[in-house]
Amino acid sequence: MSRHIELVRRLGVAAISPTLEDVEDFGIAAAASLLRETGLAVATVTHRAFGFATPDEARAARKRLRHTIAIAETIGAKTITITTGGRGDLTWAVAVERFASEIAACALTARNAGILLSLEPTSHLYADVSIAHRLMDTVRIARAAGINIGIDVFACWFDADIDDAIVAAAPHVALVQVSDYIAGDRELPCRAIPGDGMARLDRLIPLIHRAGFRGYYDLEVIGPRIAAEGAEAALARGVRYLRALLSKD
Repeated sequence: MSRHIELVRRLGVAAISPTLEDVEDFGIAAAASLLRETGLAVATVTHRAFGFATPDEARAARKRLRHTIAIAETIGAKTITITTGGRGDLTWAVAVERFASEIAACALTARNAGILLSLEPTSHLYADVSIAHRLMDTVRIARAAGINIGIDVFACWFDADIDDAIVAAAPHVALVQVSDYIAGDRELPCRAIPGDGMARLDRLIPLIHRAGFRGYYDLEVIGPRIAAEGAEAALARGVRYLRALLSKD
């Protein structure tokens, strides 16, 4: 995590977005201390899947999420990024109701701690860890559960109703995750640096801004393209592209 922090500082950005595993492996107290020393904010902590399909899964999920909320509070994280968990044999509509019910206590705990639970849409290839794939569906789930939304643009830029979905999501957005898609890439992870692909970020990012979002834009790029270019050089290009887009709006 210390190398991650140093990279973020060299890029000249204001916040870092570690995973739960990053923080635990480094040490929670040590992470909190280092973040205070560097002055970096924590835009989000990635918790990954909640889990609700069975009562036992939901009990374990609440325990784990409460643990993450406590960690987020310790390191000063503003949001916790989650997916719902898979739905098992449940229909989608029943799964939404079950998820909302099972996460309710944790949502209250997070609100009381001043932390937003941020539900992100994911590719249908991750149906084992999420029932939220389209952004408009993510809005429906988040509203039912009383939680917030993280717009992962990579997962939803191609939605037929993306403009309407952004407007509907806007009052609930806690975080925006940005990466691009190169035509023809078929194997995950295949996220590209913003501006390199076909995701029309030049239109969508200003639309999100005009809809009222003023929080963190998280540059979330992984995969062979970034590794080949070199992480720091690639991320620096992404930072410049996003800054230019937001300065125009």
